[in-house]
Amino acid sequence: MKLTAITLGLLSVTSAAYALTPWVNGAPAITVRISGAVAQNKAYTQVVTDVLAAPGTLDTFNDVDAVTGSVGSNWTAHYFLGAQNLGAGLAGKKILLLRRTRGGTGYGIIPLKMNMPLEHLNIVGLPQSAWVADGTQAWKQTISSENASKYLNKKISDAGAIAADPFIVLKPGTENYPDQQIELTTGLVEPGWPTGAESIPTTGSTAFAIIQTPGLAYGVAVTLDLYKALQAAQKRAGILPSSVVIGDYTETSMPNLNRNVMGSLIAGKIGAWDQIKIVDKTDSNAVKSLVDDDILTDAGITAPYKESTTGGNLTPVALSLRNNGAATSVIAYSVFLNYPGAKNAVGPAAKTPDNAVDEDASLPIVKQPIIVADTGTLLKDWQNGTNVLGFNNVVDGAGFAKRWGIAINTADKNTSVTTTGTGGDPWRYVRVDGYAPTLENIAAGVYSYWSEGVVLYRKNKSDDSSWALKTKLIKTLAENLGSPSILSLANTTQAWGKTGAVASTVDGRGFSAAVPFNASNPVSAFSHKNKGSIHTEIVPVADSNATGGLAVQLK
Repeated sequence: MKLTAITLGLLSVTSAAYALTPWVNGAPAITVRISGAVAQNKAYTQVVTDVLAAPGTLDTFNDVDAVTGSVGSNWTAHYFLGAQNLGAGLAGKKILLLRRTRGGTGYGIIPLKMNMPLEHLNIVGLPQSAWVADGTQAWKQTISSENASKYLNKKISDAGAIAADPFIVLKPGTENYPDQQIELTTGLVEPGWPTGAESIPTTGSTAFAIIQTPGLAYGVAVTLDLYKALQAAQKRAGILPSSVVIGDYTETSMPNLNRNVMGSLIAGKIGAWDQIKIVDKTDSNAVKSLVDDDILTDAGITAPYKESTTGGNLTPVALSLRNNGAATSVIAYSVFLNYPGAKNAVGPAAKTPDNAVDEDASLPIVKQPIIVADTGTLLKDWQNGTNVLGFNNVVDGAGFAKRWGIAINTADKNTSVTTTGTGGDPWRYVRVDGYAPTLENIAAGVYSYWSEGVVLYRKNKSDDSSWALKTKLIKTLAENLGSPSILSLANTTQAWGKTGAVASTVDGRGFSAAVPFNASNPVSAFSHKNKGSIHTEIVPVADSNATGGLAVQLK
């Protein structure tokens, strides 16, 4: 019994010693910095936890968004001992893996090509008192311009994470070409940002390695009242069964928007919800607008705020896109507008100034959050008549205007909504072309708003003596992002099905697509890969060499 107690005590001490923090363990032996897209966040964390870090050694540090309270929306640091499977040079070494998602996909390309220093999180040299505990072996802190010099330092990224492909993003003169973001330490953008196309060489002394990452499901989200109005309208039009209960949140009860309507909305061609009309098959085929009193009554909602200045008494479309270069928008423009791939393609709607008090002087109202988490906050502002983000500026009585809003987003948010529509934040996903953004629908070739991404890094960096070890770690991270076993743990269950990311049969690792689709082994035989590279602009096609077959829906 004494030996058991001593053994347990030693195990307790050993476990506690595993935690790796700079105030106890000092500086790391190897530091790797990655900038770029926030997509695949859950899979990224899963790879760090299950593949890169020795068990029990991982400590995580995150920033906290000062406006929304979102944790890790701009910077994350993982400090750990390298797992034994990493091999010589990394196993057992103190590793600091830094990830900057501020700026999104564009910051995974241009700064790497230009050797441009960026603000990355700095945890070395800071005491424990500099952080707020956020659970076991997790820490956080709100970072602003006032304390940025303490928590951030400028370094060149070692790798970039991109949720689309470099070719479609680096197109000057388009809405895809990345915007620059202000650096908190200076209050300015970093100098040297190019305005022309920046090619990514894959051969020669300046070559980059490009590794495919899995296909991520994106989704179209709407405010809760608009969701209910669409349900009520589509029940009357015979699109949804009469048995659907308003507010229900299963795939068969979700309202639907087809790609033509989505393209028209994203292009700004539909400025007011009054323009969308249905033929009411329950009322002698009467033509009714989406804001008709019968539809509002069926939905159990009141009409949203009308335009305040132009006198047309219209109900504005409130549209949330993303900043230039964000993959969420890049992929949406490609899928719904064929932009910019098709000659003379229609581009997205022009942005409404964020601080415009007279924001509905022209319709639609268009906003572009630069953080993916802010998309949900903006939908909440429009639904609730609040103005947390400062994007909803028309005052209505004691609050702000309530809008019917629509947004493009990743499909893995707002997960606590039930099948009966209770819980969660007051916004919902809708179907596109009749299908919800599930992994099964992607694998079946019927859901279109998705795409693969890439991780890229320089093949050689002669001025960095640790480059071989760094690229070994980056390559291990990138390849495991596409592992079905990792994705099965990281993917999200929504009320309407499983969503997140799917691995591919074309990435050269021999994954097999199961028929019927197996969410525990999420693999798709469809891909945007063509002639050795991912091309977000092309329609995904089946892998002719895929094993396992295709679970294609033919209806």
